[in-house]
Amino acid sequence: FPVTIMINLPADVRDSLEARSQIEAISSIELIERAVREYLLVRRLQTLREKMLKQADLQGGFTDEDIFEMVS
Repeated sequence: FPVTIMINLPADVRDSLEARSQIEAISSIELIERAVREYLLVRRLQTLREKMLKQADLQGGFTDEDIFEMVS
């Protein structure tokens, strides 16, 4: 079930959001949903990276490239 969330945006952010939604020909709501999904994905990947780096330290170390290959 979709959830309705009300947010207050500063005028400059709202204006930028409206301009970007027109450029991309999507609604402001869809643009916000995409932005939240992308943010959550990035945070999940950052958290995974941090966990893998901690584990790598315990096992003698891995480079960022090693970790990228593991998750690719």
